[in-house]
Amino acid sequence: MRKSIVVMFIFGSGCGGGPADPLDAAGPPRILQVLARERVAIVDDEGHEHVELAARLAFGDHPDIDAVTDDRAVGEAVARDGQRIRVVVDELLRGSSIEEIPCADGSWSRVPVGTDIDDIARCAGADLSRCEAVCIGADGPVGILDVNGDGAIDDTRLIDGAVVLTCDGVTVALDRSRSYYQPAGSQRLAAGSVGTDSLGPAIAIVPAEGMRPGATCTLGFTDVVDKQGLALCAATAGGDCIPGDTSAISFGVEAFTLAATEPRDGATEVPLTTDGSEDAAITIRLNSELAPASVRGAILVEAGDVALDDLEATMAEDDAATIRITVPGGFRAGTAYTLTIVGGAGGIRNRFDDALAEDQVVHWTTSAEEDDR
Repeated sequence: MRKSIVVMFIFGSGCGGGPADPLDAAGPPRILQVLARERVAIVDDEGHEHVELAARLAFGDHPDIDAVTDDRAVGEAVARDGQRIRVVVDELLRGSSIEEIPCADGSWSRVPVGTDIDDIARCAGADLSRCEAVCIGADGPVGILDVNGDGAIDDTRLIDGAVVLTCDGVTVALDRSRSYYQPAGSQRLAAGSVGTDSLGPAIAIVPAEGMRPGATCTLGFTDVVDKQGLALCAATAGGDCIPGDTSAISFGVEAFTLAATEPRDGATEVPLTTDGSEDAAITIRLNSELAPASVRGAILVEAGDVALDDLEATMAEDDAATIRITVPGGFRAGTAYTLTIVGGAGGIRNRFDDALAEDQVVHWTTSAEEDDR
């Protein structure tokens, strides 16, 4: 599917999986919806509550999204894990103003307006004598990256600065490889049942390291245009849409908080050790990258009424928002454990120097007997 989107991005065709909308090519391209992911409490059939991520409206409207369950204003967009912001527009955009393609020498190239499939093919393979469109280096054409040798584009990434996400006045770095333009989609598809990813055409962006918790964020676009060269705009209901003006878009981000733990809060019959180990492990994930110096002394573990002072909380090597604790010899059998992440002035802080508003407390109970492991 990604390969077909790559082709559509350059050549402007689109598919929606259903009846196509009469896209509005008159005037500037209007942003119809902005959807951001938010934590939503879900109660399962057995009455247990857990949290899932759901796409909620941060701007705009759609008849399939119930105003009772979605208040049309994202007040607590997820700060990092799983966040993807989707900008849905009312007509096809010029994909080459949003994405660029990889070249054989490791560089990236924009695609000039008017480039077609044959132009791309002439810039693939060993013979580049007729390559004039893309991937032109200082000494001539270097060719597109074409690992499978099919004469087509292998991948795309967001052009740096094409989409500008700003939170509390600071530009947020985007994961350009995971952000993309999707020319497919329709306003006629049943977003309530099919899902909001059916809405399109759309630009999807992923913050690389998350947004600042508690911030207010806005969206801007640089040289992102429709087929007529008109810039994107956003307008409140009934208002004029001035090309380039997206000031109507604004949404809030959730506060600095605990995102998840393992064992999870309220868990029972927790195994005494992890698979393949004689030890147990505790994992703590927050919703913002942490200030490492604040971690020591901010994590407390109790087994029953006994404080386990000899445990060391360390930062995960692969994720600056995750803390791991090894419990030598495993958990005690049939014991209630309490994990406290200390908040307030002397507690844990994130990389923005924000503190948790209050202590976060997690409880679980271990298995009464040794398991087969």
